[in-house]
Amino acid sequence: METNDLIDHPDFFMLDSDLSEKEIALRDKIRAFGLEHVRPVINDHWERAEFPYEILPALKEIGIVGSFVQGYGAPGFSRREAGLLSRELGRIDGSICTFLGVHANLCMGSIFLLGNEEQRQRWLPDMTALDKTGAFALTEPNHGSDSVALETSARRDGDSWVLNGHKRWIGNGHAADVTVVYARDEADGEVKAFVIEKEDGEFPDGYTPEVIEGKVGKRSILQADITIDNVRVSNENQLEFGQSFKDVNRVLQATRGGASWEALGHAMAAFEHASRYALNREQFGGSSQSGV
Repeated sequence: METNDLIDHPDFFMLDSDLSEKEIALRDKIRAFGLEHVRPVINDHWERAEFPYEILPALKEIGIVGSFVQGYGAPGFSRREAGLLSRELGRIDGSICTFLGVHANLCMGSIFLLGNEEQRQRWLPDMTALDKTGAFALTEPNHGSDSVALETSARRDGDSWVLNGHKRWIGNGHAADVTVVYARDEADGEVKAFVIEKEDGEFPDGYTPEVIEGKVGKRSILQADITIDNVRVSNENQLEFGQSFKDVNRVLQATRGGASWEALGHAMAAFEHASRYALNREQFGGSSQSGV
């Protein structure tokens, strides 16, 4: 293997040799998307802490939105295919990986796993087509990794629910058309899932997201601090099969492996950049190439 090939395709343990032709084609398609559409624009957006919405049409065209979701226009990836998706997006930029992970895995995944068929048909096709974007509101200011301790409440009131609480670090939460909010039922203490929708581009009364500023990492995926003050949600927007934290865990178990794959992608990119720099660096009248 030539030195440049080793840098561009670091695979010291030959893990990709176990991939099928279909998986290799998926890997290369995502890699090409990243190089053509993300890499030319992402640094400027990172500096400005802005998301590059102009890449979404190309993202839609490569047919990866929806990850493991079966049907509704989604690709229905296997766990390994979903992992390769996270790895390759992580290799090009973590912000893009997080945006798609939140939209397709956590938000769409919640609706797919916990919603009934009417609810799936209502939201998933538009989200697969990126006509609507999604967010996943589980984390709270006082409960990050300890999400089972969430305090946001839901109270049944006739044919609707009234939500109160506070969510934080919600990726795409400032702009999402569809946000799955997890709240604890005041009646039985169980955690349930509710879909908050924009209407005519506006969030419902009492639902106030603000962009968290001053981030150091993943600056191009904007994350929101959301206050929820007596927000009324139709009973039709309560996901039918999201009735306890065990159901939340079904979503997390289906998606959390992506974080490890993304970290691998970051490591691959770091090696590639460091290796190119080391091989092309000139110091003291010579280059590193002379020592190769």
